[in-house]
Amino acid sequence: MSKIEFLREQIIEARNFVNRLISEMPEELWYTIPEGTDSNFAWQIGHLLVSQNFHAITTITGVNEDIKRQIPIARYNKIFNGMGTLHRSVERNFIPASELKEQLDFVHDICLANLLTLNDETLKEPLEPIPFKHPVADIKYEALSWCFKHEMWHSAEMEAIKRALGYPIVWMK
Repeated sequence: MSKIEFLREQIIEARNFVNRLISEMPEELWYTIPEGTDSNFAWQIGHLLVSQNFHAITTITGVNEDIKRQIPIARYNKIFNGMGTLHRSVERNFIPASELKEQLDFVHDICLANLLTLNDETLKEPLEPIPFKHPVADIKYEALSWCFKHEMWHSAEMEAIKRALGYPIVWMK
C-alpha cells in the first residue's frame, strides 16, 4: 500500500467514525451545550469542515474554487477555526444541521477526489502557500496525517457531548 493510499484510507475511516456519531445524535440537540462541556455538536461539525478544507485541500492543492462558491468558507473560518477560539458553539439559527452536514460531506468528497490525484512523491513537497505558519506541518504528508488524527480527536469531544446529552457510547462492531 502506498503512503497516499494509507492516508486516504485513514481519512475515510476517521470520517466513518464521525458519521456514526452524527447518526446517533438527533439534529435538534446539535446546538445544545451540555453541562460540563464548552462546545456543541454543530460547532464540532463546522470545525471539522473547515479543518479538512484547510489541512487536506488548501495546504495540499490550493484553494478549491468549488468550495469557495458553495460554502461561505471565509466566514466559517472565523466561526469554526478553533486555533485559540474560546467560543466553541454556534446558535441554532446560524445554519440548519442538515445543511451543515451536507457541507461537511461536500468538502469530504472534494478531499477524497483530490487525494486520488496525488502520489507518494507529492507528499514530500512543502505545503501550498498560506498566510501563516501551519500549526503542525511543513510538508504535505504531515498535513494529511494530522487531518485524520485531528478528526479523531474531535470525535472524542463529540462522543463526550453526545454522552452528556444522554446518548450512550455505541462501540463499533
